[in-house]
Amino acid sequence: MTAVQRLTSTVALLAVLAALLAVPARTARAATLLSLGRPATASSTESAAFPAAAAVDGDTGTRWSSAFSDPQWVRIDLGESKSISQVVLNWETAYATAFQIQVSGNGSDWTTVYSTTAGTGGTQTLDVTGSGRYIRMYGTARATGYGYSLWEFSVYGGDGTEPPPPGDTPISAFKKVSASSWEGGNAPAAALDGRTTTRWSSEFSDDQWLRVDLGGTAAVTGVTLVWEAAYATGYRIEMSDDGTSWTTIYSTTTGKGGTEKLGITGRGRYIRFTGTKRATGYGYSMWEFQVFGSVDSSSSTPPLLSPPTKAPGTTGQFALSAPADHAMVTDTRRPVLSWAGVPGTAHYEVWINVSRTDYDFTAPGRLLDLYTKVAETSGTSYTPSWDIGDRWTYRWFVVAVSGSGARTTSDIRTFSVYLPEIETVDDGVNVVGGARDLNKNGSIEPYEDWRRPVEDRVADLLGRMTTEEKAYQMFYNAQAYARSGWHFGPAQPDDLHNVLRSAAGTRLGIPPVSAGDTIAGYETTYPLQSALAAARDYPLDYKLGDMQRREELEVGARGVLGPLAEVGTKVLYPRIQEGNGENAQVAAAQVRALVAGLQGGPELNPGSVLATVKHWPGEGAGGEAGITFDAVTIKYHMIPWRAALDAGAVNIMPGYAGSSYLDPGGPGAGNSAPILRYLRDELGYTGLITTDWLPSSAWVSAANAGSDVMGGADPGAAGFSMADFIAQVPIARIDDAVTRVLRLKFKLGIFDRPYGDPVNGPYRFHQPSYAALANQAARESITVLKNDGVLPVKLKEGDDIVVAGPRAADGAACCIWTSYFHANYGSLTLLDAIKARAAKAGVTVHQDSAPSPDLAVVAVGEPSYTHRTAWVNEQPYLPPDQLALIRQFHDQGVPVVVVMDLPRPTVITDWNGLADAIVMTYRGGEEVGPATASLLFGDYAPRGRLPWQLPRGVEQILEPGGTDRPEDAVEDWNIPYDLGATAAERAEIRARIDAGQPPPTGYGDPLYPYGAGLQGW
Repeated sequence: MTAVQRLTSTVALLAVLAALLAVPARTARAATLLSLGRPATASSTESAAFPAAAAVDGDTGTRWSSAFSDPQWVRIDLGESKSISQVVLNWETAYATAFQIQVSGNGSDWTTVYSTTAGTGGTQTLDVTGSGRYIRMYGTARATGYGYSLWEFSVYGGDGTEPPPPGDTPISAFKKVSASSWEGGNAPAAALDGRTTTRWSSEFSDDQWLRVDLGGTAAVTGVTLVWEAAYATGYRIEMSDDGTSWTTIYSTTTGKGGTEKLGITGRGRYIRFTGTKRATGYGYSMWEFQVFGSVDSSSSTPPLLSPPTKAPGTTGQFALSAPADHAMVTDTRRPVLSWAGVPGTAHYEVWINVSRTDYDFTAPGRLLDLYTKVAETSGTSYTPSWDIGDRWTYRWFVVAVSGSGARTTSDIRTFSVYLPEIETVDDGVNVVGGARDLNKNGSIEPYEDWRRPVEDRVADLLGRMTTEEKAYQMFYNAQAYARSGWHFGPAQPDDLHNVLRSAAGTRLGIPPVSAGDTIAGYETTYPLQSALAAARDYPLDYKLGDMQRREELEVGARGVLGPLAEVGTKVLYPRIQEGNGENAQVAAAQVRALVAGLQGGPELNPGSVLATVKHWPGEGAGGEAGITFDAVTIKYHMIPWRAALDAGAVNIMPGYAGSSYLDPGGPGAGNSAPILRYLRDELGYTGLITTDWLPSSAWVSAANAGSDVMGGADPGAAGFSMADFIAQVPIARIDDAVTRVLRLKFKLGIFDRPYGDPVNGPYRFHQPSYAALANQAARESITVLKNDGVLPVKLKEGDDIVVAGPRAADGAACCIWTSYFHANYGSLTLLDAIKARAAKAGVTVHQDSAPSPDLAVVAVGEPSYTHRTAWVNEQPYLPPDQLALIRQFHDQGVPVVVVMDLPRPTVITDWNGLADAIVMTYRGGEEVGPATASLLFGDYAPRGRLPWQLPRGVEQILEPGGTDRPEDAVEDWNIPYDLGATAAERAEIRARIDAGQPPPTGYGDPLYPYGAGLQGW
């Protein structure tokens, strides 16, 4: 369509003005134009002359025009979630007859707030109700043969002055907080945690204050003070942009205590309560300090104008100017990006590999190599609209788009951004020249200077260390040996803080990393990876890892001994419960998501928790006694390991098992040079290698084999001498290992910010949003294998349910290792959860027995275990007492729902026909009880799928009378989907693996196949 065929600019101007003036008077109070100048993107453009940005630029002579096809969309990023009341579409002649207006909080999940199939074009003023950060027009039918063409897409919303409706979450909840003082355990953060049993209490004097960092510029619409008996009669509420200069927005000398709801307004990042007069002889004591309003997050959130995208195949067609390649930016979070101009360019696109939460975790390739379009500009420079976070490998390029749509791509450059907030703690370390004087000599050495590149700091520190100081960095037990590089956690927050302070007192002040077996959450416990493999919700996996990261950072813990990159192809491997099921592609996606979530992005950075991916080279094939894959099947088991490296993993733990293929007759992986060489040579791994917990007699050989850190190793172990270790491990090997340790620590930023907040951090554990994530993960994983019409529960008021079985009141069965069942935070056993849910329906729940129950829920399965199964390993089936319980209710004619925890593939053939419904919950985390109860009562539909095949009988696993050894195995320990498989089927599986193709999941003759599970009711 040519310009001649278009409306003239004059007509367009009149139309736009008319549209702006036509906003109804009834919305005048809230008629704030939200869309003007905001970042916009589109499914397509007719040419570079009609970009998406033209629809929000307020220029009446410019427009967006799409390609000539359906569907097409144009999307606006409002910067933060906004309440939207009206949309005005000013169409050019190429309008939509059918379209939707949709809103989204994340740019991925959309809610329709307006829809029509009878669009009339012209100027359409649409009253809508909705909220979200993103809004789009989604066109499905065009009125002409051309595309969709909008002069303006105007979005109006509330002005932010309305008080929040009752029950809205305060913007102050769980935010960073400080206070002039606190009394005993009544920490400042207790006033922000939403719990009625915790409070902040000050010292017994006036002029005490509580200050909250709202995390961004906030428009405050109200404050609620919930007082304990020691309240304030005189106080003021103040706000500040910088935490230094304060403006009073409310003041009183007649405070009444109780609950005070203040309809006050103000603007700033910080808000402070200052008490000037106490009502009692005690201090000021608040159960809750609640601030309402909205927070502008646009200053910390990059515009996401594209999906994560690989760079074009052809680059280097014009030059970037600044920052210099590999520049380290230490003076601004908004560095100016500039490039050489390209003649004939209509506009430029700026692409950066910003951290995202919505990667396609199923796709192979490094996450660092995925870019996002963050801007379109007509000039040859761009200043980011957000504060770029600390990261070591930002890559960027620019695309020049000509008037005809031709695209030319610049070279690709790298820069880093690092501006730490230097901590001042009473640890004997002073701040000199803006940096921590770790060696306490009054000047800043290169390793202490955060403005220097990581490699410079590593080299300088390594050169200052004695051989003994170096060797200690390869060991654990920092709680007893302050020079040790590692601490085995988790510890109580105060204890960990003291460990970190002790390290600061050493000659060079090198901080340790605290890491522990918190493989399913630090405090809030989510399902094990085998359960997550039943859900296959990889964005949720990322959120779970990110949740764990946030909880650890609260108190200064910076590592975890997980996740596992294992594919469980051996039924009798006890730790199959910790792995990812038997599908290597599912395992790969989960590992990518969990590692990225723990890191908070595609690489280790100063906001990361260090993931320790284990157990190399994959104990799911054979188990801890020995790995049995061969030249073909190793390819299958390497898939999740390659995914871990794609996600940026930099610490790998070899397991106890050796490998008959990689090192025939050799030792366990941590002591095997060939097994570790395969990791470095074949996978290209350059990061840290941390052994599993080995005896002290194995530490020297492990170090000489190539292991860098001795997992759990105590330098004071009986019979061990650090001098002997140094004498037997070459200094070149020690330097190699310690270089990796120091590099990792500098990248974590712990030399500059080694501490968490042991006082306030614990109050930010187990937030309601975290419990909701754990609950969602449990819901999505729970698998219904069978339902003969008894689910969802169809009982009426007054009916009776009996809940029986050894797992009914067993909270510990949800979890393993250092994971928690939080009764103090409301975690419920299955019995208590069913009682709570049934009470809402008027149904009575009995434990173990009832005179004439209408339904029996029998909770069975294996108790919690770690290295060794709770039952005899070669007997993966219900013990007689549990089987008898199912049979008892069945024989009484009572409908039976069997709920089983299923930590590993188990034979259920002997009772499969006795149960009217079978529900598998795996190790479902601390929310598995409520999640299961909700499922039984039909609050949601099932969606979980088995992560393994279930055998028909032990004969599909072992020869009669056999034990867990290769010569007695019936299944092939190294391949998936082979229970009951023929030799020909196994050959096909191997051929698929050898060819790099995912094997189909339907092989063999299991009782229930891989992926079984009812999808809905």
